[in-house]
Formats: sequence, structure tokens, C-alpha cells
Amino acid sequence: MPKATQSNQENKSSLVMAAQGDQNLQDIIQLACYICDSPVAMVTRVDDTELNFIAKVGVSASSVARKDSFCVYAMEDPATVMVVPDARLDHRFSANPMVLAESGYRFYAGSPLISLTGEVIGTICVFDYVPKQLNQKQISSLQALSRQVIAMLELKQMSEQLHTISMTDALTGINNRRAFDQKFEAEFARWQRTGQCFVLALIDIDHFKSFNDSFGHAEGDQALSQVARLFQQHCRNYDFFARYGGEEFVLILPGTDSASAYKTLEKLRLIVANHHWSLRQLTVSIGVASADLFNDKHKLLEAADKMLYQAKALGRNRCCILSTI
Repeated sequence: MPKATQSNQENKSSLVMAAQGDQNLQDIIQLACYICDSPVAMVTRVDDTELNFIAKVGVSASSVARKDSFCVYAMEDPATVMVVPDARLDHRFSANPMVLAESGYRFYAGSPLISLTGEVIGTICVFDYVPKQLNQKQISSLQALSRQVIAMLELKQMSEQLHTISMTDALTGINNRRAFDQKFEAEFARWQRTGQCFVLALIDIDHFKSFNDSFGHAEGDQALSQVARLFQQHCRNYDFFARYGGEEFVLILPGTDSASAYKTLEKLRLIVANHHWSLRQLTVSIGVASADLFNDKHKLLEAADKMLYQAKALGRNRCCILSTI
């Protein structure tokens, strides 16, 4: 089998991630069991060392070593269903641990899964504990099921990609306002449910309109993207950063008290202020409020916004935090 390129490997991986826990795949392999009158069925994908079962029935394992896999042989000829009527009589599998085991497999049939890019990513296959043969209708049906598996995987992958696009700011590549709204709703609900507090920060690039007026919107877009990158690179990995609109960003700091949040945000503010800007120095103003002061998310957002205006009124390039009401 030809070695896949990195992009093809990534495509395989994303298809597999899309498949995990999919009830539609479970329905398909149940149908494969019925059509082929077999107690075991799987949808599999192969990597460098293992054959992973992304859907299965009649088996408890989640993978098998590639060297012990029947499916690797089936994948060598993408156009056909490989049928092994009796594995004990086939030199490729007669010494296979899955065949030699007590109540080992005797029968196998596997139809390769071929992605839209032409890559063979795995199989849909069936096993039985007794020797047997499939008729042509069963073989054709197994091939049809393999096409349905690929269609499901591709559709789910496309849906997830569209969802990601809908949650991503096109200019900066970070989370957008829609993503923030969902995260903010979930974080506030968790705070009310569990008592795990979080801090909300609104961030505005100082005098950004005059920057655009002086250097043009193309340079303004680059500067906006650079500020976003600085925050994204230096935020903690569990913080949530998004573009709120225009030159304004928003940051959610989960499980954080006001004092810790202030230290984190001051560090981020200084990173922007000390960055080497080629056209003109840029700074940010930050308004901060803690969720533990509010029982309404709109009031929390309003409070952070008031603190942002206070930071601007006090001369900008600073962080103002509301610690008491």
C-alpha cells in the first residue's frame, strides 16, 4: 500500500475522530452481521502500528496489532471484498493468534473503505467462528455498506468543519462572538451549578481608529491579528479567548480569583505594550469583573464593560478590575 502524504494522514485521522461513538455506524455493522450471518462485525482503520475498531459488535477489544490484522490484506485490493472461507487453511492466517485462540476465528470478509481522495483508510468486515462462504449478493451488499460508511464519515467530518468555521473569526483565526456567547453561557451555568468561579475580561486596542486612519485598514487588520496572536500565545491553555467585535476581544479565565486574574491580565497587557510594533506602538485597555459578584451573566458582562471604560478614562494602557460592588 503506498505511503500516505501528511495531508492524507490528517484526513484519515479526522475521519476517524468523526466516527467515534456514532450510532449510525453501529447500525451499519449490525446490518453487516445480519447480511453476512456473522456474529462479529467492525468498522476499522489502520495506522502505522495498529488496526483500530471505530465501531464494533461481538468483540470487546478496541484494536489489534497491525501485523495480526486480516484487514491489512483486504486493503491491498480496494476494488474487491476479500473473503477468507477458512482461516486455518489459509497460509496468511493459519498461525494468526486470533485464529489459534480457543474459539478462534475461521471466516473473514472485509470490504475496504475508500475516502473521496482515493485513500484506503480501513475496512468494514465480518468474522465468524465457523468456516463458510458468502454469495455474490452478500459480497455486493458488504461493498455497498462500505460506501455508506465513507459517506457517513465524510458528512460528519464536513458538518464538524462547518461548525468550526462558524465559530472562528475569519480575520484572526481565533474564536468569534458566537463561540464566546456559547462558552460564556456554559461557564456561567457551571459557576451557578458548582460554585467554580471565573473572571471575565474585555480587551480593547487603544486608539485603533486613528491607527487605521493613519496606516490604512490592511495594516490595521495585520495589527489586529498580531494582538490576537500575542494573547492567544500567552494565555493559559485552559483560558478562552475570542474576538468580541471590531478591535475588542474577550477573555474568560476559569477557576480564577480576582487577584490571580489581575496578575495574568497585567502580564498580557505588558506583552502587547512591549512588543516591537513597526508602524506605531499599540497598547490595550482591559476591564475585568469576577462572576462571584453576580447572579446574572448580563450584569457581569456589563460590569466588565464599565471597567473597560474606566481603564480608558484613566489614560488607557491599563487594567481595571471590579472586586466589589
